[in-house]
Amino acid sequence: MAMSTVLTVLGRYGRYPAPGGAGRGYLLSGPGGAVLIGCGGGVAGRLGYALAHPADLAAVVLADLRPDHVGDLAAVGSMAAGQVARGERRGLLPVYALSAPTEAWRRLQRPGVLDVRGVGPGDRIQVAGWSCAWTPTAHACPGAALRWVGPQRETLAITGLTEPTAEVREACAGVDILLAEADGPADELDEEWAAGMTSAEAAALAAACGARALLLSHLDGDADPRAALAAARGRFPAAALALEGRSYALGSA
Repeated sequence: MAMSTVLTVLGRYGRYPAPGGAGRGYLLSGPGGAVLIGCGGGVAGRLGYALAHPADLAAVVLADLRPDHVGDLAAVGSMAAGQVARGERRGLLPVYALSAPTEAWRRLQRPGVLDVRGVGPGDRIQVAGWSCAWTPTAHACPGAALRWVGPQRETLAITGLTEPTAEVREACAGVDILLAEADGPADELDEEWAAGMTSAEAAALAAACGARALLLSHLDGDADPRAALAAARGRFPAAALALEGRSYALGSA
């Protein structure tokens, strides 16, 4: 019987977390190993609860380089470097990151600690038995939507912050789980921090692309999750909040 892949939500918050919460971070675990998608503040300390052993982490994937998405990368890198020194890990931890000639990209570089590999929208990577396609998003800050396809054809899409463009709809088509970063209307003066979809728009996307399940993530710490969920369920009744510490199965057990 095929083994299900599991998505564990380590952190679900955007610009700032609720008390006790963590920034964006999702752990995709399967027979080929575990991949950390996003590495926001507070995520490093939660890896130990989700991994049988910290050295089981095969790679980190960063499709957005803003601080709320990468704040704990230094801590995760130091943890992995310690594993190398103790003989628990072979080679540096790979980090697949959105390639951009910015200060944010330069801050990722930690020679001798992390193996940072640049990826561009439109590219595809292979990691831990998964294929991951990067689709450009429509947002003031560069980013990518990620479509993951596993060895048993299980599928996961993570929208990133974006408008629901035709390209994003295609990336999300028919997935087992659509993890939508939907934190409300763009009301910030600074475009870099402006939101993408509302929860209702994310639900409309899930319905249009035929997703089996919708999880809402990337809320701000003072947002009302009940209001976000109610708005989403008006368009996609199976919508749910991405809950920190909760694991969700993809594919068939």
